Amino acid sequence: MSKFNSSVILVSAFLYSIFISFNSVELIFLLPIAFLLLFEYKELIKLIKKLLFLNLFIGMIFIILLLQGDFENALNIYIRTNMIIFFNLLLFLKSSGYDVVRALDELRFPKKFVSSVYFSLKMIQTLSDEFKKMKQTLKSRGFRANSSLFTYETYGNLFGHIFVKSIKKAASLQDSFELRGFNGRIYLINSSSLTYYDVLLLFIICMLYVKEVVV
Repeated sequence: MSKFNSSVILVSAFLYSIFISFNSVELIFLLPIAFLLLFEYKELIKLIKKLLFLNLFIGMIFIILLLQGDFENALNIYIRTNMIIFFNLLLFLKSSGYDVVRALDELRFPKKFVSSVYFSLKMIQTLSDEFKKMKQTLKSRGFRANSSLFTYETYGNLFGHIFVKSIKKAASLQDSFELRGFNGRIYLINSSSLTYYDVLLLFIICMLYVKEVVV
């Protein structure tokens, strides 16, 4: 479980990402990342592995800009993108998708929007579990992927089944909530409170904005 309030996580991710996106890189911008590393240093190897994987895609953008002859801009974008991604990985490492729903609710987003996000996450989770289950079934039956027609047919049937399953699940969910008198709002049981760490994280990020305005 994350040490930070779900609302603070969402707000911090937004503020830091926007700030880094529109400013040239400076060493002081690493301060929020360093602060989060104090809590997640044990997961540093895991985080670096995720960052390296994502760099396979970021690297393509860097190479394209590099080929255009704009090395300084390419390097600046590459570093900023990695800073944003690493900061968000640190923030959301121990948070679930439903923490985002809780944050949206606490931040007083429209009820229907919060409900839509909740149901979207619920559907993604259900379909992801179904996909993993079907992959395990294929593996237990000795299926091996290759470039044969049988493989393409198998994957076609797999995705077709998931598509049909999603439609049935959505219809079932709609009927279930209509019978329960659903009024467009999801009521969340747990509500997290602000801590000293939440205030400190927001303070550090806000100081970056103040520093940029003053200087």
